Amino acid sequence: MSTLNEVKEQMVVVGSVGDFTNALQQIATIRMIKLREKVLRSRPFVEAANEMLRELVSLRSSLDEETLMHLEGKHKKSTLMSTKRAVIIITSNAGLIGRYNIEIYQKVEKLLELEKDSDFYVIGKKGQEYYQAKRFKIHRYPYEVQENFTIKDLQRLINLFDYYSTITLVYSRYINSATRDVVTLSVVNPTPAEDPAHPLTDKEKKRLTHSFIYEPDIIELIDGVSKKLRAALFQQQILDGRLSQFSAQMIGMKTASDNANNLLADLRVDYNKQRRKLIDKKISEVFAGSALW
Repeated sequence: MSTLNEVKEQMVVVGSVGDFTNALQQIATIRMIKLREKVLRSRPFVEAANEMLRELVSLRSSLDEETLMHLEGKHKKSTLMSTKRAVIIITSNAGLIGRYNIEIYQKVEKLLELEKDSDFYVIGKKGQEYYQAKRFKIHRYPYEVQENFTIKDLQRLINLFDYYSTITLVYSRYINSATRDVVTLSVVNPTPAEDPAHPLTDKEKKRLTHSFIYEPDIIELIDGVSKKLRAALFQQQILDGRLSQFSAQMIGMKTASDNANNLLADLRVDYNKQRRKLIDKKISEVFAGSALW
């Protein structure tokens, strides 16, 4: 059984840990509230933009070979499109965020068989450290995404689209303060219509049955729209993952703070028991001494 001084030292340690986790919980809550409105307002726009780009790429793939060669020759581009695929995993830079990263790792494990021929990129220190220890073949994103990142900070990452036909993002999507879901999202260049792994929705198929007139042409339209929306797509998903991270940290630190308070209460009971035993012992020694006299 622990001595009185040992119990008192444990109480000090547990109390300090409880104060620390409570402070982290408050910080995560403030950050989550500050970022939540921004992410939820921009989410419908980004989802609509990705759907539009997916339709454009599908229309491009539906063109006959002669028309496609004529249009790309006009823009001095090769008709040979890359068939390589890439997967970008968005993890956190810091720890003490509960099961946030673990849920992402579990999702990636399920993707390994489907995307075994794809190149994997990992954003975030924790993810890079994890997969480096696992000796999993990945490409480390060379620059960290800082707290207040800009479009310019994402430019190197956006340039990956020039080398891959499809890029899939794996990130934790914010649902509400207590719920999140790790999802996979095919971003620009979105998967064309003939890919059986990512079929078009009924709404998209209906749109493709209509005739459109493009000015100046579909190739230039796709290139122009893609360049303007790639950065917005990546920025939205990174911010969405960061919002989910703050909610996970808030819940994790709240749980840790509650556990510290419960443990501290148990230690107080143990301390009072030990203290009472010591007092009883001293009283018995006094009575024993007076009986001798």
